[in-house]
Amino acid sequence: MNDLQLTLLIVGGGGIAAMIAYNWWQDYRLRKQASERFGETDQDPLLNTGSVKSSYERTEPGFSGSQEFDSSPELDETGGEADFNAHRADSHLQNEPQMTIDKRLFADFIIRFDEDKDANTWKALIDGLEQINRKRIIYSASPDAAENADTLWFKASPYEGTAKSLKASVQIANRKGPLSSIEFSEVLGKFRRFAEDQNADIEFPEMKEVVAKAETLDQAAAALDTLLGLHCLLPETVQESTAVDMLAVAGWVQKGHQWFLNDESGTLASMVIHNAPGKRLLSFSIDVPNSAEPIKALGDIVTVCHGMNEKFGAPLMDDSGRTLSTQAIEGIYNQLIERVRNLTDSGFKPGAPVARILFS
Repeated sequence: MNDLQLTLLIVGGGGIAAMIAYNWWQDYRLRKQASERFGETDQDPLLNTGSVKSSYERTEPGFSGSQEFDSSPELDETGGEADFNAHRADSHLQNEPQMTIDKRLFADFIIRFDEDKDANTWKALIDGLEQINRKRIIYSASPDAAENADTLWFKASPYEGTAKSLKASVQIANRKGPLSSIEFSEVLGKFRRFAEDQNADIEFPEMKEVVAKAETLDQAAAALDTLLGLHCLLPETVQESTAVDMLAVAGWVQKGHQWFLNDESGTLASMVIHNAPGKRLLSFSIDVPNSAEPIKALGDIVTVCHGMNEKFGAPLMDDSGRTLSTQAIEGIYNQLIERVRNLTDSGFKPGAPVARILFS
């Protein structure tokens, strides 16, 4: 081995050793940072049970008028700190409080600024990253450092005044599936770049725990998800306008090419009309987790189809094209009641905001 080869070998080996040492230091620094902020935990990723090994306790910051906006705050001897906190809370009363973020459905990424920032700071971020694979990202801003459960969280857009913290709550599962490690890395990368640009610190959960929690939640949701389809077969001799009039009388409202059965809570069921040679098919659908009254919706569908059957001989059928007898319809009722009970017992009552987010 000549001198040139020996020199190249030494230089190359030194470069590799330096790169390994740098990567080790970066990994050690990030792990130490995460440990200081989150502590170690053996909690179940879905049920959030287990004993916490660290004195740091992660809590979901929410908005509580009884805590943050006490009408008679205590004053210290000078009245200074208490007056300042009360004034700071009052100065943000024009902002809209953020809804409570359900821990089962979201993972939180918190960015803490060194200096107070206004809404222009994060506008480009939240406008360009509103979702990941149809999973929602909810942004909240706080005038505080977000280090305890008393943090005030407001909707980040629109937002008046300045903030010390920005929270991005990323949905971890929906009908498109669980949040994957690739999706997690993508949003984390964008949040990190934003934090670096703002010279801010970022607090984020362990990817492995979030992905495991997302997969567990997705499996539970898949076992509960239900889309019920029923069809009413009209003879072609029956004018579509006649069917439309009967639907309108029954409370169905047309929007575009679809019809909807609604109440004050939102959509209960939907329907589309399919025209084919010799027949006209009214296809009804109940998205059970997203319908506040799926059992009522089924009753209304059966009623309107029964009326059409009596007048025009239009049978009620299932997705397989089989005519449903009275006994079969009763069986569908029983199955639907059981499915609604399972959803409710699991904490995802049909039509509730948490159900509509998960089954979006």
